[in-house]
Amino acid sequence: YGGAQYSGAFMMPSIMSLLVVLLEVAACVGFGAVILRLLNIGDALPWGERAVTAFIIGMGILGWLLFFLGVAGLFTSTALLVLLVLGAAGLVLLGRPDVAAGAAFSLVEKILLGVLIIALALDVLEGLSPPADADSMAYHFAFPKLFLQEGGLIFIPRAIDGAIPLLLQMTYIPALGLGGEQAMTLWTMVSGWAVAWALYFLCRRFLERPWSLALTLIWLTTPVVLYGGGSGQIEVRSAGFVIIAAGSLIRGRESGLLRYAVLAGLAAGMFVAAKYTGLLFAAACATACLTYRHRLTALTLFCVSVGVIGFQWYLWNWIHTGDPVFPVLYGVLDYSNLQYWDAAHNQAMRAQLFSGERSGPITLLASLLYPFLATFATSQIFDSERAGLGLFALLILPFALAGVWRFRGSIMASALLPAVLIVLMFYGLWFFSGSSQRVRHLLPIYPVAMVLMAASARRWAASAEAEKPLYLALMLSVGLQMAGHGASSLNYARHVFSNESKDAFLLRNLAGYQSVQMINGHLGPTDKIFISNRQLSYYIDVPYYYANISFQAQVNILPEANDPALYYRQLRSLGVNHILSTVFVPAQLSGDKDRSGYLQWRSLVELGCAQEIARVGYRAIMSRSLAEWAEGDAQQAILRLGGATCPL
Repeated sequence: YGGAQYSGAFMMPSIMSLLVVLLEVAACVGFGAVILRLLNIGDALPWGERAVTAFIIGMGILGWLLFFLGVAGLFTSTALLVLLVLGAAGLVLLGRPDVAAGAAFSLVEKILLGVLIIALALDVLEGLSPPADADSMAYHFAFPKLFLQEGGLIFIPRAIDGAIPLLLQMTYIPALGLGGEQAMTLWTMVSGWAVAWALYFLCRRFLERPWSLALTLIWLTTPVVLYGGGSGQIEVRSAGFVIIAAGSLIRGRESGLLRYAVLAGLAAGMFVAAKYTGLLFAAACATACLTYRHRLTALTLFCVSVGVIGFQWYLWNWIHTGDPVFPVLYGVLDYSNLQYWDAAHNQAMRAQLFSGERSGPITLLASLLYPFLATFATSQIFDSERAGLGLFALLILPFALAGVWRFRGSIMASALLPAVLIVLMFYGLWFFSGSSQRVRHLLPIYPVAMVLMAASARRWAASAEAEKPLYLALMLSVGLQMAGHGASSLNYARHVFSNESKDAFLLRNLAGYQSVQMINGHLGPTDKIFISNRQLSYYIDVPYYYANISFQAQVNILPEANDPALYYRQLRSLGVNHILSTVFVPAQLSGDKDRSGYLQWRSLVELGCAQEIARVGYRAIMSRSLAEWAEGDAQQAILRLGGATCPL
């Protein structure tokens, strides 16, 4: 599953990769078309909107079905192919495309379409390059590779990034298993594009075509979308579920048809099954259901739909740990017989995840200031310097607020009321829950917020005859973000348009890749290595165990841990026979340095229980786009456990 080594003046995707991606797209559309037909909804939507709705819903259905395939241990090429072919058969229910010609495109619209094509072309450069995002390497892509190697699902007893909802990661498995690594990267690209397509149709219900194209372009080039859209990160794809759910609740309230509450529940349940914050989104949507005429019936249908589609991973966690949201309910549920977790690690996790991921107090004033503080990166905790929402929201905010004030009397009767409630409720629940304040956690609801602000601003500007400043805000947003997109694409262009090998690309884009080459070159399938560099997981081809300081308790490497005997026993109980030592300065493999936490291997070296067998250099990457590396001559080494003189 490592992908191929590429060479040539221009890297072309393999025929197999393209065919697998096309088949998976067809399967998703087919599965979604079946759902729309069962709900008798498809014919009520324009064909383009029907197709993208089917794709996004079908993507969730595919992930849902793959869970059962994985539990049954059927992650084989034959089973995956049969599932995709069965899904593609549902295409017959989508109906034929509309043939009626629309209005001719204006000059402005043609320009916007041209820029959109450029933005998509830049995305292709990333789709043709090997994956190098740290989160993707640690689990988004590493888990599908691991599950394919195991032939089915296995439980990963690691908090936050292990025992989590994995609906969207399931959809990476057919692409990787049937088409290889390049099919998987192209799949993440295409599935990310679908969200932009869905956003366009949501915009068209409330905005003119030029505005809809502009908002779609702004979304595609938003920094956080550029950061995670082409990788394995799931926030962008989760935004598709949000758009479908919000749009369905809007249609349901307008039409009075309860079938839209079911569709909204399915979409919200898919978000629930993709990320824990989906639980907050489902609660926000439940509030919006109360705007229906038959509110209790709508709420019941919505909740049942959420439960049917969203239950799997919470049941999976409960079966293995007794906690459906492991380890959130530690101290509430009985953990006494669980080997995976303890009080010390629970306290460390909460300190890292909650206290360490918040920049200030949780107050009403702080919630109002957060969008401004996060945009201008007053704290590194926000992570907005590389994964922010851009300036569009702040540039358009004065116009949007003016619209809210001028038309405040019609808000309760507005068709957009369900969307307003969803955005406000989700933001409030997210902020006041005290969870991580990284900006990208708001990305799933951002497209709906964009539509709300643009609709309000557009209406006010038209009534006040003050549209030119608004157009200037749009042009400034597009210009700045396209410049950023171009700059971030230089790294991928260098790879695609050159003879650079995959190894060469990864050496300059993945910190510690030399260690991967060393591990794969020195160890075999009967070995198992202990690592603490999460970004190396995906590319390691031999069995490994990744240990985070506070997200797992099977090997205690908390900062205060200093028990070499326990450390050695824990490693051996997991079948580990090698360690990738943490970063150290040359000639200091042992000595008078600290021996606690990550560095307990130093004690093993001194006791004769670990010996160095290979060593490489290590440099941290400061910027991929600018090709900047950290200074220094740090190194890493493979240590082999055991020895004739080892007293442990």
